Amino acid sequence: MKYIYFKQLSIFIILLFILACGDDNDTLSSAEENQVLSVTTTNVNVSDIFYNFSSQSQVNMEDAWDIGIVRDTVNYNMPSFVPGDVQVAVYENEDFNTLTTMPASYLNDVQEDHSVFGYGGSYEVLSYDITVHKVSVINPNYIYLIKSDNDVFKLQFVEYLSGITVFQFAEINL
Repeated sequence: MKYIYFKQLSIFIILLFILACGDDNDTLSSAEENQVLSVTTTNVNVSDIFYNFSSQSQVNMEDAWDIGIVRDTVNYNMPSFVPGDVQVAVYENEDFNTLTTMPASYLNDVQEDHSVFGYGGSYEVLSYDITVHKVSVINPNYIYLIKSDNDVFKLQFVEYLSGITVFQFAEINL
């Protein structure tokens, strides 16, 4: 009798373990999809920088890329943010951590003219302060939503220091 009870209890524990592990895997996959990644680029003073969100890697200009940090030789060799062949919308009053889906106004918010992100543009990312002779991220609270193919990413520039840019990004739901 004790043997049957022990066998039933053992089977119950094994089934419970298997079912619990199955649920955790689904939850883990969803969490991994929206994981925030922090990127520290190479030095733009050495060579222009191009980044592909899908591959999560810095790439060459000849490869598929979503954003770039390039030296703007027209404007005193200043570093500038350059979007690739993507749609970009800028949000000033959103919290990076709580923005998980594309706003309904996204298509109206897309900036068709990508020059607004470069040196002197209305949504300039990297700006030169002549009083301290330093380039920095001018609006670190801005959230950039970038649509590349069928993927949407949120992007926030954190810091710029001596040619190196730090930004964070995560994929969001459509």
